Amino acid sequence: MLSADKNAYLTAVGPGTPMGDLLRCYWIPLLYSHELPQAGDPPRRIRLLGESLVAFRDTHGRVGLLDHRCPHRGASLFYGRNEDGGLRCAYHGWHFDIDGRCLETPNEPEDSTLPAKVHTQAYPCREEAGIIWTYMGQPSESGGLPPLPAMGWAETTVERRTVLTYTRRCNWVQAMEGDFDSSHLGFLHRSLGSPQTVTRGDPLRPLLIEDQRPTLEVEDTPIGAMCAAVRGGDGQDLYWRVSQFQLPFYTSVPAYNGLKRLKIWVPMDDTHTKVWEANWTLDRDLDAEERHGRKKRVPPSGMLPDTGDWYGSGNFAACEENDYLIDRDRQAKHNFSGLEDETPIQDAAMQESMGPIVDRSREHLSASDAGIIRMRRRLMRAAEALASDGEMPPGVEQPGLYRSHGEQALAGPGEDWKSAYAASIASFYANAMPVQSQTLQIQGGGG
Repeated sequence: MLSADKNAYLTAVGPGTPMGDLLRCYWIPLLYSHELPQAGDPPRRIRLLGESLVAFRDTHGRVGLLDHRCPHRGASLFYGRNEDGGLRCAYHGWHFDIDGRCLETPNEPEDSTLPAKVHTQAYPCREEAGIIWTYMGQPSESGGLPPLPAMGWAETTVERRTVLTYTRRCNWVQAMEGDFDSSHLGFLHRSLGSPQTVTRGDPLRPLLIEDQRPTLEVEDTPIGAMCAAVRGGDGQDLYWRVSQFQLPFYTSVPAYNGLKRLKIWVPMDDTHTKVWEANWTLDRDLDAEERHGRKKRVPPSGMLPDTGDWYGSGNFAACEENDYLIDRDRQAKHNFSGLEDETPIQDAAMQESMGPIVDRSREHLSASDAGIIRMRRRLMRAAEALASDGEMPPGVEQPGLYRSHGEQALAGPGEDWKSAYAASIASFYANAMPVQSQTLQIQGGGG
């Protein structure tokens, strides 16, 4: 368990917090390019690391991310006009470019020197292969920014990856921990009934139900931790399932149908998380339905229509207010949880039911939580090293370390699963060719 002080240390992400400072050392995925499709389109509200921002593509096609408050009188730039290479505040017409520079104060005298003195907070953005990233930390002494992480999802073409995102109404760490927890799969996500229902397209899935007490083997990696849940033994094949946690907010678990899976747990603030659920492949272009990422992931109850407010996108219809549409008859006859079959809803019900920020002083951790314990330690130690010694967090300057993912397989008696996993990862990325970025330059930032 964690004390209240340590729990706050782990979960708080606002400016000036230790974990917030750690997160700001890394590039953060902001939007997919198609979410800001046209130059000059209206700005979008963005809630990120406890800050309220607006993102826009200016009339020159450059992406900017600014504090939503105009530095003149604090009116929101969300209502501004996207024109002439910047956002113009609707209140008095003050005009700001993607670097946060004030271009014009049209209600001031023509010879006013005020524009040269006024800046607003702006964060640099980089657009590559259909993904817009932002960097909210401080540049190096030379003024440079770190490279983007070289992960398969970020390097493959838009035709070979999915684009599903959704909002989870709880702290990012408790949401992320759920993906690094292998022992819950045989319970929360267990289906009852026909083999087809039980497998959910994954032929190894029944093994999760047959052995609900996996042996966990957890190891540090250069950028996080690796947790293997091993099932079977006694002269039989071992079913090993490896999950990856990569600093600061990436997890990868095994997927199926030839896809690889990545989840990114981006903190909107202390009590809301934007989940990027990204599947990708090297072998084929996905059809339009697959690229949308909703098949077998978004339940029949669907998602609520997006709105323009801070938390208005990616909300499931099944939520706390309607008990996530739990059906007790379904729980008795169809699946273990009584919730819709799609696992994001089942996970949401558990993670959000803990409260916006779970009270970890009341936990009773067990052997099945070894991966969770290691994940927390890696996060806190990286934040502590940054705060006390200014030590560069793992992976910031080593993008190639992110070329790994979750995987599962059977290993014969006496076969070393670690060697089999390492060989599988090496073979996969040997065939992965980085995609040339669509936009190479850094866009915006300053103030």
